[in-house]
Amino acid sequence: MSIQLLPQKLYKKNLPPKFFSTTAFIFLFGLLFSFVTLPSKAQYSPTQMKIALIVHFIEHTKFPPEAFKSPKEMIQIGILGDDPFGDELESFLAHYRINGRGLRVRRKKNASDLWGCQVIYISKSEQNKLTDILDYFRRYPTLTIGDNLKGFIEQCGIINFVTVDNKPYRFELNIEAAQKSNLVLDVGLFRMAQRIVACP
Repeated sequence: MSIQLLPQKLYKKNLPPKFFSTTAFIFLFGLLFSFVTLPSKAQYSPTQMKIALIVHFIEHTKFPPEAFKSPKEMIQIGILGDDPFGDELESFLAHYRINGRGLRVRRKKNASDLWGCQVIYISKSEQNKLTDILDYFRRYPTLTIGDNLKGFIEQCGIINFVTVDNKPYRFELNIEAAQKSNLVLDVGLFRMAQRIVACP
């Protein structure tokens, strides 16, 4: 069920503007929304687009202090199930620090093995276990991201990639799910989302 956005003051911007490389800027604003004209030779794969957007999601999410063990702890991104990114993910993340924190990737097949990750990317291979996975991570301040999973945001996952016009890097989100996990999403993500729903 689609809902209207709540008053913007409830979702005030909590993060300062972030530095983006020219490449990331083209990724997010050129390819997603055609606000700029891309050079004819600039071609990026759906995987690269998703990686750039994952970084964008993290940069525009405010995590509570209890999400980290220490002020210097790295942001941990857990890949649950089949890994769609390979070495490209680490190569991209090596260039980023978010709020002074580096980014680390962990890959596991069981949800409990990714306890402590601030971000969980749930692969398509986990569709049949989705309910149990989301129930597990709902107990923690965790940004859950689905890979085009059916029913993901309706079951209170937070961000789900979807395919629109043959572009598999569009996304939908659940603001209420983020609030229940004690996360604050930047209003800019609301404008980019294809669809926004509430938890049932």
